[in-house]
Amino acid sequence: MAIRRNSFINLAGAIAGLALFAALTPLYFHVIGAERYGILGIIWVFLTFFAAFDFGMGAALTYRIANEARSDIARQADYFWTAMAISVPVGLIAGGVLFALVGGGFGNIFKLTPAISAELFHSALPLFAIGVSTILLTTINGFLIGREYFVANAVLGAIGPALSILLPVLAALLISPSLNVLILATLAGRAIMVLAGILVSQFMALQGARPSISARSARALANYGMWMSISGLIELAASSADRFILGVVAGPAAVGYYTVPASVLARVMIFPTSLGTVALPQMASRSAEEEAILTGKVIAMVAMITPCFVAGEFLAEPFLRLWMGPAFARVATLPMQLLLPAFWMEAMAAILYFRLLAQGRPGTSAAVAAAILLPYCLLMYFLVDAWGVPGACLAYMGRNLMFLSARVTVTRSWRLMAIVVGPEALSLVVALAICLFAWPAQPPIVIGIVVVLAAIALALKRRPAEFDAMVRDFWRPVSMHFARPAPGDAGGNPGG
Repeated sequence: MAIRRNSFINLAGAIAGLALFAALTPLYFHVIGAERYGILGIIWVFLTFFAAFDFGMGAALTYRIANEARSDIARQADYFWTAMAISVPVGLIAGGVLFALVGGGFGNIFKLTPAISAELFHSALPLFAIGVSTILLTTINGFLIGREYFVANAVLGAIGPALSILLPVLAALLISPSLNVLILATLAGRAIMVLAGILVSQFMALQGARPSISARSARALANYGMWMSISGLIELAASSADRFILGVVAGPAAVGYYTVPASVLARVMIFPTSLGTVALPQMASRSAEEEAILTGKVIAMVAMITPCFVAGEFLAEPFLRLWMGPAFARVATLPMQLLLPAFWMEAMAAILYFRLLAQGRPGTSAAVAAAILLPYCLLMYFLVDAWGVPGACLAYMGRNLMFLSARVTVTRSWRLMAIVVGPEALSLVVALAICLFAWPAQPPIVIGIVVVLAAIALALKRRPAEFDAMVRDFWRPVSMHFARPAPGDAGGNPGG
């Protein structure tokens, strides 16, 4: 019940953020242009690196509070403010690195025009502050998860990305679309989120407890956080090389055409991540046989979204045309169709990542990522050089295939994956093959409808019992709401 409830909360926050992202991105892209959008996409990659290399304070807070200080508010306050104190100098280092990158010839690396390079140079100081706020936000996020404040965390998680787009859009429309103005507006959004997170943590979660900092808490947090940070940095390096390499080889405009469909599809990852996060403690506490059964159920739940990926293959062009315009759709349709199976594989690999953590093997996960990083970067470079944006998508597909295969191998899950998601994988391969065969035209609509209906029927026929339970959990309060008689309704008064 807790797994389903908490997954619902995380999913609701992600959907709200996705809706705002979808509404504002077309305006944002067209107002600032492909080059500026691509540069911002590359900068956010660096910021994502810094968020992962937060000295593990977010993950350490989650672990220490959930396992050691669950009922001790004073100890929680000590952990929280100690982690925040550690995060400030770490954030200053991250901001300094970003400052050096921007002020040290960032424009020359990505072949920017002189005007855009000047705008970027004038954005260096705000980027310094954004680096600090990014680290603080990851720390606050870890604290709220440890306290199981999933609703507050989901609200902040939905509002944060919206402000990151809404405020720059308003600044571009009302002031200027230059990079220095856009980054200042982004900094304003981050500052609002940091302040809101601190207020929620201090006055809701900690009930106004006196802030304190201790060396003991610092040692406990650092011992756990250091290894998590190293592991997370390796994982993120393997996840974020695409935009950097694409920007260097094909230019920042190509990054924009790659980032928009990739950003949309990345939102799907909240579903497997939510399930894996809340299932992790139960997976870790069970016997090997019971853990394998639970893992299979979680993977089967994630596989229920396969028809959405199948439908996406046929709807990519009309979706992008209506959302971003015909010119954008002509460039980005094929990349989106190639990215759909890539993100499907990433969703399945995510559950196996949580299985490794449940088995007490985070080092194995880091070793897998380290082994894949160099081959992936080489593959990305050569395919981008040969085919541009579609080549980047093929390389990303290859990356996720390597991740999935490696995690299946080290967890010995080949038989499990073949039984649980083999037919679903085949339906997605068929859909992609049909679209590639018809390219550059679109497949006949009748064929698309038949394939999508077949994928839906397959998913429903193979659905796990937990899916029906989740539907009941969702439908029960809705049906009770509509079944409840209105005040004064004679039908609800037996004596009326």
